[in-house]
Amino acid sequence: MKIWKKIKSFFASAPLTLTKDMEIDLSDLKSKTKAQLEKLGRKVGLELDKRLTKDKLIKQIKKHCK
Repeated sequence: MKIWKKIKSFFASAPLTLTKDMEIDLSDLKSKTKAQLEKLGRKVGLELDKRLTKDKLIKQIKKHCK
């Protein structure tokens, strides 16, 4: 039984939660590149499309982080 729980916990993905040390500085988003914004979006659990404009990417990140 213990082995099964370990295997199950290995494959089960817990939702991403941000801790205090992982807080995102939303005021600094304008200075980031589109690739950096996409990486940041993935950290918070958001899949972004780099084909969109930088302003739209920033809006999506801010909306998701509220």
